[in-house]
Amino acid sequence: MAKEQRRATLGIDIGGTKSLYALFDERFEVVAQEKLRTHPDRGAEKAFTRGLKKAVGALLEEAERRGLRVRAVGVGCAGDIDMREGVVRSSPNIGFLRDYAFRARLEKLTRAKVFVGNDVQSALYGELELGAARKARHVICVFLGTGVGGAIAIDRALHLGACGLAGDLGNYVLHASHSADAPRAEVLDNVASRPAIAGDAAALAAKRWAPKLREKSGTDVTDIKSGDIAAAIRNGDKAVEKLVRSRARMVGAAISNFVDFINPDMVVLGGGLVEAMPRLIQHEVAKAVEAHATAKAARAARIVVAKLHNHSVTTGAAKLALDMLESKPPIDLG
Repeated sequence: MAKEQRRATLGIDIGGTKSLYALFDERFEVVAQEKLRTHPDRGAEKAFTRGLKKAVGALLEEAERRGLRVRAVGVGCAGDIDMREGVVRSSPNIGFLRDYAFRARLEKLTRAKVFVGNDVQSALYGELELGAARKARHVICVFLGTGVGGAIAIDRALHLGACGLAGDLGNYVLHASHSADAPRAEVLDNVASRPAIAGDAAALAAKRWAPKLREKSGTDVTDIKSGDIAAAIRNGDKAVEKLVRSRARMVGAAISNFVDFINPDMVVLGGGLVEAMPRLIQHEVAKAVEAHATAKAARAARIVVAKLHNHSVTTGAAKLALDMLESKPPIDLG
């Protein structure tokens, strides 16, 4: 009698800078992974699709080698997602993915069921089910990376809103403009995302106020990654540290409004910037929430770092895809 194959899932995290592909066993342990740049040097969508096919193919081969059968595939992608059709409507930092049909492509590749959702909503689902928020009820999730992404859970259920965009913290207005030409002059994405912080850090390096960063990464913003910023701080670039702390406090001040409005018992922080500097950013966000939210609401909201780390999105997407096959799926697609 042939040996029965064990269940496996694939989780895919399509971010503004990198894409992470992971094979999970039945305990949701990562058994293999592939990492690619989201933006290819040449070829845009065609090159991206070639990379996707190669990465998924490699993971399917590894699953077969280990005696695993991939039952479900989950995709978490930055942007506005048509979850019913499995299509990216738009992605602010990945323009060539507009109308990209992930589900159709992946079902053909894998012969498995595919579910496509927003990346931070997927990450929050993973943290609720398998990570830092397993004992929480009402949760705000904020990821700092190529953009500032957010998601909300109420009574342990993802709150998606009227059109699936609930939690879009990156569009939070910091200072409204009275100009008709620029009514939303400054939003959180423009000051607290990794590219925004890297841009100001590059200016510090160019002025020689951040010598360690200048030595390691130069003054070109495209060469400055989250890890480079963290390394500069560890090596004594006080100007870079001051910059990051100030931006983390801005994120905390924005979150404080939602702490009062939603009254969560937990705020989960994740994304590339948080992964690189977890204690620093957690500390500054928590201080800002304590300073700006009402005292009782602030005390109720624990500020934590994502427990699933860089696999929050892949794990959450895979678990969500698998659970969507159940008789009572966590998201009602109507």
